[in-house]
Amino acid sequence: METPITYWNLVQNVLETLPEEGPLTRDDVTVWARWELHLVNQLEQRGFYYRGESVKDQGWSTLLVVKVAHEGTPLVVFVTERSPTACRRAFLRMLDEGRVEFREDKFG
Repeated sequence: METPITYWNLVQNVLETLPEEGPLTRDDVTVWARWELHLVNQLEQRGFYYRGESVKDQGWSTLLVVKVAHEGTPLVVFVTERSPTACRRAFLRMLDEGRVEFREDKFG
């Protein structure tokens, strides 16, 4: 039986044409594609409703705040890395590994 072609398979085919090194790498574009195309679904599969995000440049680093809700309770997680892409990469890795620790959003 043949595996059905999914939208993500088509995206990956395009991503494979990008360079592995340079100012805009394949890995960076993959992170952004996953973020824009799959984040909401990945969070929903885990019982979370995506409420948005904020990104703040702190000069020496970047702070990403991901906002979700679980059973009506607003939650957040903070990720600090060197760039917005690195923050998103770290968050997606933690999400894949089941290591995201959301906290109650005091300002929710």
